[in-house]
Amino acid sequence: SSFKAAKRVIGISWRGGGRADRIKQKSLPIDLFTNVLTGFEDVVFVSLQYGESESVVNDWKKQGIHVIHDSSVDPLKDLDTWISQVAACDAVVSVANTTIHGSGGLNIPTQCLLSQNSDWRWLKNQSIERSYWYPSVGIARQSNDDQWSFAIQKVRDWISNGTPMPTGRQ
Repeated sequence: SSFKAAKRVIGISWRGGGRADRIKQKSLPIDLFTNVLTGFEDVVFVSLQYGESESVVNDWKKQGIHVIHDSSVDPLKDLDTWISQVAACDAVVSVANTTIHGSGGLNIPTQCLLSQNSDWRWLKNQSIERSYWYPSVGIARQSNDDQWSFAIQKVRDWISNGTPMPTGRQ
């Protein structure tokens, strides 16, 4: 597929790290994360995901989603190269993992898909719309009934609106 129509490069990460039980709690199921990515002809997504992710990216490519996976970048072995990859992105969409610290630390417009099982760093107040630690990181929260539809729509709207720097209560 051609990337000629791309106006923006958006880094993506859908799986959290840690112990097996925490990974599941922090991650977004692939089918739901796919809903974030579909229908954006003017966007190239770049996988910033650590760990095995090439098969997921290949499935997205088969679905017509413009996504790049650079297998030479291994965040677990070479953080410098990975952070350079993050810095090359116009924006980032990720679950709460190291990617958020990378994009937030670089002040890149970011949306964090935040599960109900997030840790204390994210505060529990539903009215907080941005990370306390990184002003460039907006929060798209999983609803109290564990549904992702509102958070996914919030991120899709943000992408459709050109990925502006997040605003709202910090």
